Amino acid sequence: MALNRGQPLGSVVIPARNEARVIRRCLDALFVGFGPGELDVVVVCNGCIDATAALARCSGHELSVVELEDAAKPAALRAGDATATVFPRLYVDADVVFPGPAARLVLERLRGGALAARPPIRYQTSGASALVRSYYRARARVPAVMGSLWGAGAYGLSAGGRSRFGEFPDLVADDLWVDRLFDPDEVGVVGSTPVVVTVPRRSGDLVRTLRRTYRGKAEMASRPDVHGPQSVTSALRDLARLAAAGPGAALDAATYSAFAAGARLALAAQQVAGASPTGGRWERDNSSRAG
Repeated sequence: MALNRGQPLGSVVIPARNEARVIRRCLDALFVGFGPGELDVVVVCNGCIDATAALARCSGHELSVVELEDAAKPAALRAGDATATVFPRLYVDADVVFPGPAARLVLERLRGGALAARPPIRYQTSGASALVRSYYRARARVPAVMGSLWGAGAYGLSAGGRSRFGEFPDLVADDLWVDRLFDPDEVGVVGSTPVVVTVPRRSGDLVRTLRRTYRGKAEMASRPDVHGPQSVTSALRDLARLAAAGPGAALDAATYSAFAAGARLALAAQQVAGASPTGGRWERDNSSRAG
């Protein structure tokens, strides 16, 4: 697709709630390699009570900042979509590091005809406990997880891909929901520099993060607008292959399974206590944002 003179290569929507610690890191990485006007970036500060908006505005990068009283991420995504000017469009969490060259390649893939795409993932585990590192070593070797659109903190949609739905619904896991709108062969993982995802530092932090993931999966079960619940068969098969690779890999596979089971039990305990599995407060991991 030819790029019109003066037209950005794509838009980027960044929801950012109280992300003063990481917003500059996110923006500085994203703009690497892009010239003036090549990116249409919208930072949506949703319910912020810190300096996120001010830091984005004085970052030295050409961008728009939208401030909302509503703290919900879906509201930020809707506001970002309303402000963004062009397709294709990237949706990026403020706490990840998405290098500009990788963003360019994802946008080019989408401009070339792909419906949905994202960069590969690299988990930043320095500072994390041994058990958390073990979990992410296993996760990085599960193709059923690593080949999906969700979980990277960054994904992109072409105009055709974005036309699969209207506004972002009020759901916990937007990337999981979007992923379910596409068949696996419609999702491209671009061979680029990976997006860097800083992982939770402690076991309790990881369980809370996974509990939010399973809350998001619970929401999928009752929605008629997405594919049926994702089968766990392929993931289990991948874990079995990993466990057969040697003692260290088997320990990592066991750790992965134990964390997954623990998060499901924690979510079930919430339900028994009368809490909604799809409601409640946003369970964000702050340990990965620590300095």
